[in-house]
Amino acid sequence: MKTRKRCLLLPFGREKENPEISKSTLLVYLYLLRKRDTCGVREVQRALGFSSSSSAHYHLEKLVDQGVLTKDSYGNYRINQNAKVEMLSSFLIIHGFPLPKQLIYATVTTAMSLFLVAFYWASLTPTSILALLPGVVASAIFWYETLKIWRSLPSFKK
Repeated sequence: MKTRKRCLLLPFGREKENPEISKSTLLVYLYLLRKRDTCGVREVQRALGFSSSSSAHYHLEKLVDQGVLTKDSYGNYRINQNAKVEMLSSFLIIHGFPLPKQLIYATVTTAMSLFLVAFYWASLTPTSILALLPGVVASAIFWYETLKIWRSLPSFKK
């Protein structure tokens, strides 16, 4: 039997509740996050390839029930800016795109290591290479963690 990964949504002020959502519901949330505008049920259905509008409606209403989305009088859904999605706490959201926070650390440690190698290229000794080793190892660990976190997000590709 195939098991589904579940994610937690924790809106502000509701820390006692621990609602779980499926990857499809998280995909709906990420779609609205990237769109950064109101969205209707049919638009979500078409964009994410759901078989029926009732599937899209189910996921949208699930997010509304959790306080992550709001619904206007026209039936359009919008991201609730005051809500916090626990699954995305390890991501920076830049223009609707989630980037792992580890990406910053990986980039900085890699740049620092490369800068030191380039700057001290003429005077590299076994001792200085050994001194660079912790930075290189830290960089590798940060890149591994970045890829691991990034792969935890559901994909829009069908």
